Amino acid sequence: MDKGKDMNSRVWVAAAALAISGFLAPAANAALVTNGGFETGDFTGWTPNAVSFPIYTVTAPVASGTYAAQIAGFSYGPDMLSQTITTAAAQSYRLNFDYWQDGGPSGLNVTWNGNSVFMQTPDTSTGVAFKHVTATVVGTGSDSLVFTAYNDPAFTYIDNVALSVPEPTTWALMFAGFGGLGLVMRGRRRTVSITA
Repeated sequence: MDKGKDMNSRVWVAAAALAISGFLAPAANAALVTNGGFETGDFTGWTPNAVSFPIYTVTAPVASGTYAAQIAGFSYGPDMLSQTITTAAAQSYRLNFDYWQDGGPSGLNVTWNGNSVFMQTPDTSTGVAFKHVTATVVGTGSDSLVFTAYNDPAFTYIDNVALSVPEPTTWALMFAGFGGLGLVMRGRRRTVSITA
């Protein structure tokens, strides 16, 4: 086989591996949740179901940015905020969100396709700061994320809802790209020494 063609083949393989590691990983972590920080100032992408009290976007308190969601259902009729998310079937994802509950009897249940992934027990509050929650969920292709909350007589706030592919997948793709580049460089050195 011609050494020049062999070298070109290796360069193309390495370039493809780097392209995959550089572009596929960020694409996998693209914004899967629509308007997860409620920065549109409304519920674009979400379906609010105010059973016993109106649901609002508010400018305070917020975990970051300008807006957060305020859910204030009563215990006899919890309010819900939901979104249907397009995912890859059988892919594991990391669900992240921040929440704040005022004092008083309160509860928060977060479900993924009807299965609870986080539950805040009643009669608790987060005090004066948002708490961050991370949970692992598995995609089915089309998934339902639902926040169900009540707080007698105060409020629950949700912010920074995000879904991403866990980091080990990203690192594996990146190392594959660097490995391909290393093979090309090694082959190049070998070719140069043989020619010399």
